[in-house]
Amino acid sequence: MIEIQLKERLYFIGDIHAQYNKLTDLLKVINFDTNDSNSMSAGGQLVFIGDLIDSVPKNDGDHLALLNKVKSLVENNHAFCLLGNHEFNAVGWATQKENGEWARPHSDNNRKQHNAFLEAVEEGSMEHKRWISWFKSLPLFIDFGTVKAIHACWDEDVIEQIKPYLNANNSLKEIHWVDAFDKTHELFNLCETLLKGPERKADKPFTDKTGKVRTQKRIEWWADSEYKEPIVPIVIGHYTLNCLPKVLSNKVVCVDYNAAKGDNPLVCCKFELMSTDRSFIISEIPFYSSHKLLVI
Repeated sequence: MIEIQLKERLYFIGDIHAQYNKLTDLLKVINFDTNDSNSMSAGGQLVFIGDLIDSVPKNDGDHLALLNKVKSLVENNHAFCLLGNHEFNAVGWATQKENGEWARPHSDNNRKQHNAFLEAVEEGSMEHKRWISWFKSLPLFIDFGTVKAIHACWDEDVIEQIKPYLNANNSLKEIHWVDAFDKTHELFNLCETLLKGPERKADKPFTDKTGKVRTQKRIEWWADSEYKEPIVPIVIGHYTLNCLPKVLSNKVVCVDYNAAKGDNPLVCCKFELMSTDRSFIISEIPFYSSHKLLVI
């Protein structure tokens, strides 16, 4: 469990992908104004579930406004921010190995996924390096005691295995960033599971939404018999769900509803930490949307 001073409630915010305006709208919906002592910020904190960066073509958002906003909220104890697979990949893209190659290959497909961020920060600039340094400081997971958060998959065995590679705040140690992108190193699969979700061999090769042919398919681990049901609720993002927000299982909640695309809303859910009733029903937790008409 993290050793920090928590407030009364947490708002878990899904994958933003540079959609600064949607974040602004969502904060208005939940009345979270750090300049107003009467707003929900007085007794609440935000938890960004990762994937702050990268966005779909023709919907680039505002990377710098979004990043500066989130970083400021974190630094002033108004928020926590997890490492998402897109921030993870950004570090790999900017990390050069001893042989001169890049930890994450600079392939056309990888650049296509990452190009909106690279253009926003001007690849190779001091601004670019500043954000890469900040991404490296982000934790892979956070245990708040009565609720836990991770970008894609909470696997207790994997978390125990990865702990020797982590700093005290659960961020990856500097010396291991190259290892995290080395397919021959155990850290590669550990990071893949936690940040991108477990996969199994597909019945046949398929083409994903980026145009890449894949032989492994992502599984719904929260409904898989090989995974034990978590003891306390877990909040995740990453899975680009559709329709109205709802819980995935008795203990797992996802807040990623594809905010990067078109008019899709940015979604969050609220957990009351200081409630005297510890037997709350996860299916009754409130969701909020950046679209005011879709508040649930």
